[in-house]
Amino acid sequence: MKKVVIVVLFLLDVCLVGALPPGLKKFVDAPNFVGGNLGVLVKDIRTGKTVLDYRSEKSLLPASNMKLVTTATALELLGSDYRFETPLEYDGTIDGQGILHGNIYIVGSGDPTIGSEVFNDQDFINRWVDAVRKLGIKSVLGHVIADVSAFDKEVTPPDWTWENMGNYFAAGAYGLSIYDNMYSLYFKTGTPGSTPLILGTTPPMYEMTFHNMVKAGKTGEDDDDGYIHGAPFSNERTITGVIPCNRETFRIKGDIPNPPLKLAAVFTQQLNSAGIVVSGAPLDDGQGGANHTRFYVHQSPTLAEIIKETNMQSNNMYAEHLFKRLALIHHAVATRDEATQQVRTFWKQHGCDVAAFFQHDGCGMSSMNGVTPRFFVQLLTYMRTQSKYKDAFFASLPVAGQSGTLKKLLAGTSLSGKVMAKSGSIRRVLCYSGYMELSDREYAFSVMVNNYTGSSADARKTIEQLLLSVR
Repeated sequence: MKKVVIVVLFLLDVCLVGALPPGLKKFVDAPNFVGGNLGVLVKDIRTGKTVLDYRSEKSLLPASNMKLVTTATALELLGSDYRFETPLEYDGTIDGQGILHGNIYIVGSGDPTIGSEVFNDQDFINRWVDAVRKLGIKSVLGHVIADVSAFDKEVTPPDWTWENMGNYFAAGAYGLSIYDNMYSLYFKTGTPGSTPLILGTTPPMYEMTFHNMVKAGKTGEDDDDGYIHGAPFSNERTITGVIPCNRETFRIKGDIPNPPLKLAAVFTQQLNSAGIVVSGAPLDDGQGGANHTRFYVHQSPTLAEIIKETNMQSNNMYAEHLFKRLALIHHAVATRDEATQQVRTFWKQHGCDVAAFFQHDGCGMSSMNGVTPRFFVQLLTYMRTQSKYKDAFFASLPVAGQSGTLKKLLAGTSLSGKVMAKSGSIRRVLCYSGYMELSDREYAFSVMVNNYTGSSADARKTIEQLLLSVR
């Protein structure tokens, strides 16, 4: 009996594949996709009619398509005008000589944009110093203390791969962040095969030790195959890989190991430079309290602006902070598990099928994530037709052939400028989910490919041909 069932299921699968529309059949039969796992769903948003469907119920690795889930949920639960707030407080007393007998606290709530290059916020620290000066404080007999109690200590998911840890795109989510949690490491490179000279970092990272195992490549091409390896809270980093030869300067980017402590150190240094002497060393183990005096509140850009950066440039660090922030809606301390539950509950309540939805981070780097094309299309349809934040969400998406991570997708084709979507790519994974406009019709779509063979460029071309076949 089991053999009969297997044969019937095999024949049914063959019949289904044979009955596919020509464009979809060509996609499924593509040589670089034959051994892979595929899922496709395209639906007319206005009529609800299914245009293309191939195994849309299968849960697949979404890569950065997971940012669609994170940013949409953040908009729905926090609102497009939401701003992270980071209060400055002090305890103790200020005497008649302008001496603070106490500490200054930076109270974090997970804002990823403090000092951000993206938002040109490097001048924030001067505003903070001015706020201290306005209190009449001339010296501090205490410390600048970073309060990171809003987020737990698991700053990166345990299932992120080691090869990513230490690089800027794998920066963790902290209660307090600074400079996009990123530094640039500069080299001077020589002849092929030689070890490049480390010139320094921006911002200065004097506390760090670099073990330089990187080599200069055979050509001076722009390919960057240099990687920085190291764990959060550790000041030791190992640099491996190959970078272009014969360059006066070449940079790679790493993650700041302890952003809250770095922020406290930068604030301490800036106060000292302004003549407000802080006697104690910066700390990252304090906590704000009811007996503290709040004297300044730093605000982030709006959530609409933050999610535009998150989706347009596929900013992992921003996505992780938004994801973790969701847990604070119902909990005093944000954890990854509570954030996951918040996301899952919301979309289940709003009609999405979460049976095969598995979320382990906010940005999509985890190999434990799983999402179906059906879920993505349901979410996208809701955000386009029911969400009061639909305009902010839509505006956050890259445009094919024009902007963000979709600049190369469909460039020079009839769909250039007509597809607004999020890309997702990690090793052997390529996904696109979003919206497509054709004459008077608008579609929500999700195309997910896992374990393709060949190059990512070839995989992208195959997906482009599928999208171009939609009528």
